[in-house]
Amino acid sequence: MELLETSGPVQKAKPLNIKKEIIKYLRKWPWFLISMAVFYTAAQIYLRYAEPQYHTKTSLKLLESKGKNTTALNDLKNLGMGVSGSDELQGETTLIVSKPILQKVARNLNLDVSVYSSGKIKEFELYKNSPYEIRIISLNNPSGFSGATYEMTPVGNNSYRLSGSGKIYRFGTPVQVSFGVIQVDAKPGSRNKVPLKVVFKNLARVVGGLEGSINVSLPPNKGMLMEVSMVGPVPQKSEDILNELTKQYLIDGVNDKNEEAQNTQNFINERLEIITEDLSGIEGQKENFKRSNQITNLDAQAGIALGSAEENTKAVVEKSMQLDVVNSVLSASSSEQLLPSGMGLNSGAETAITQYNELLLTRNRVLKQATGENPAVVEMNKQIGALRNLIRKNLMESRETLQLQIAQANAQLNVAKGNISRYPTQEKIFRSIDRQQTLKEQLYLYLLQKREENAITLAVTAPKAKIVNPAFTTGKVQPQNQQIILGALAAGFLLPLVFFFAKNTLDTKVHTKEHILAHFPDASIISEIPVQDTPDELVHANDFSVFSESFRILSSNLKFLLKAKNQEKGGVVLVTSSIKGEGKTTVSMNTAVTLAGSSSVLIIGADIRNPQLDRFFKGKNTGLTDYLVSDDQEPDAFIRPSGLHENLDVMFGGQIAPNPNDLLDMQKFDTMLAGLKKRYDYIILDSAPVMLVSDTLHLIEHADAVLYVVKSDFTEKDMIDFAYGFRNENRIDNMAFVLNSVKPENTRYGTTIGYGYYSEEHRQKIKWWKRFGL
Repeated sequence: MELLETSGPVQKAKPLNIKKEIIKYLRKWPWFLISMAVFYTAAQIYLRYAEPQYHTKTSLKLLESKGKNTTALNDLKNLGMGVSGSDELQGETTLIVSKPILQKVARNLNLDVSVYSSGKIKEFELYKNSPYEIRIISLNNPSGFSGATYEMTPVGNNSYRLSGSGKIYRFGTPVQVSFGVIQVDAKPGSRNKVPLKVVFKNLARVVGGLEGSINVSLPPNKGMLMEVSMVGPVPQKSEDILNELTKQYLIDGVNDKNEEAQNTQNFINERLEIITEDLSGIEGQKENFKRSNQITNLDAQAGIALGSAEENTKAVVEKSMQLDVVNSVLSASSSEQLLPSGMGLNSGAETAITQYNELLLTRNRVLKQATGENPAVVEMNKQIGALRNLIRKNLMESRETLQLQIAQANAQLNVAKGNISRYPTQEKIFRSIDRQQTLKEQLYLYLLQKREENAITLAVTAPKAKIVNPAFTTGKVQPQNQQIILGALAAGFLLPLVFFFAKNTLDTKVHTKEHILAHFPDASIISEIPVQDTPDELVHANDFSVFSESFRILSSNLKFLLKAKNQEKGGVVLVTSSIKGEGKTTVSMNTAVTLAGSSSVLIIGADIRNPQLDRFFKGKNTGLTDYLVSDDQEPDAFIRPSGLHENLDVMFGGQIAPNPNDLLDMQKFDTMLAGLKKRYDYIILDSAPVMLVSDTLHLIEHADAVLYVVKSDFTEKDMIDFAYGFRNENRIDNMAFVLNSVKPENTRYGTTIGYGYYSEEHRQKIKWWKRFGL
């Protein structure tokens, strides 16, 4: 039979008893109190010597660009100082803590040198309260210099000494040290007699420290407001840093604006020079074109040419018509007939024609009355011939004149037509030249306007932001006394809580009867035996301690247990445990002594492998094994009075036998028990542990009740599962647990009642730390 492989019952989840859990930790109150006191003291010491940190901040209102400048200014987009959007505003938060600005702040405030006054435990920075003004003039290796610390001791009123050097230096004189050249100036009216600590730092590291300590934020729903803050041990120093930072930021913004405007000015001037040259070239080209084409005003000249062509065309037509008339009249003048008059001929020809027609008509009237030889007719013929010749002469002269005029008009018309045919090309070229000139002139005027506007911008030095609140210190932020005190008390409370919680969580021992019931729900626990801190392990008649009372309770419960098995008088009680050291022999002995007060009791040392009863008695250890191997049929010779009570007898285990299983399985042992049950009211069998050896299994069939001893703070919880399997496999229906060596706080009474039952002498023997629950 493999007892170690037995399994326990299925455990049911029990509701958490909050009250009991709280009481379990409240019993440790002294440790909580001590821990909180220690942490409180440590917090007070920390607050006494911790360097306080103060919060300092300043506020800036950035000016928003609203487009109030001229259109030309908005086109260039380089003259406004405002912030135009949220993205640009976010960029300003990075710009204000840029390294160039921080470097100017650190250099102007001389932040690369700090002076400290040393106390017994801590030191503090003097800043402006320092009696000296110390500057780094130059560094031997700026990139390799990380920092240096010296102790400066005044020597008289005008000199000082630096640690590590035996030389004495005068104030106001440059001094060569290991990393470079420094100068120390004594402030007027200052008197210092104690050594001071001087710390020199690399400016780049100072800038890096400022960059990490300065916080820039944009408060929500506050428009263009920017808040700059930092935390530092010296409020005045933090305020000076923030004020200098905002000052350099505004200066940097103005410089950026001026630099941008100056670059714009230079660009405009360069472009004006180029455009002036272009204009000169275009104007020269225009002049040459007009000169080569003899043009003063192209449109006027084109109009003149069109007018000339029209007039010449009209003149040709008119002269041609006149020429036709002259030719017709001239043809008619070759015969004696009337000539047409009023044809627009010249006045001389018209007069001659009129006279000719009148004379011809007169002659014709005369011929009607006279002959051709009539002197009057002859005279008139002469006159008519003379007039006709005169008319023909005039007409021929007119014809020549008209022909010449027609030729001249045609020539002028041809010239006008030639000019008109050239004007479109000339106009195209001229307009191209004129257009280039107009564009250059407009650009020239635009840049002139820009130059004037940019000159106005250069004259304006308005910053990009307004300081709403100069730097001010809101108060101390570190260390926060109240929070640290409360945190220390909380830590002092949590430390023992975590310790005891971890201890309880990792604990696998049985401490209370609830631990037994958790693994063995239907277990019967008839007694809780408190821990006995005195060397005396036996119960005495007049002993009223909790230890003695617990065995009296055990005896009473045992009697009810035996009655449940219909035992009219007493019975055999088997006392066992899982392993060695759980106190089963002590329980057996004290149970026997308690029962002996009113009944006859025999205790038998049935653990014949490791007999323990002899440590309670004096005398020779002969007993059970000696009887079983002897020829005696009666055990009386091996039973002796206990000497502890008249009703208590004892049979020791006897000599250690090599075959205990065989001895306990003998019929002689069964006969002995049957006979002894008639003589004694109770027989107590102090047996061996059931988990280590199988000797006890032979005794179970003789037992009317089985007391299974479990030792508090010693027995593993897994042993309860073993006990459960042990009962089921051996079908033990009258088995009960005895919880041994229970601490007072783990009993049903608790610490207060438990200690109240102890005598004063007993309480004084309890160790002080055990009074605290450890």
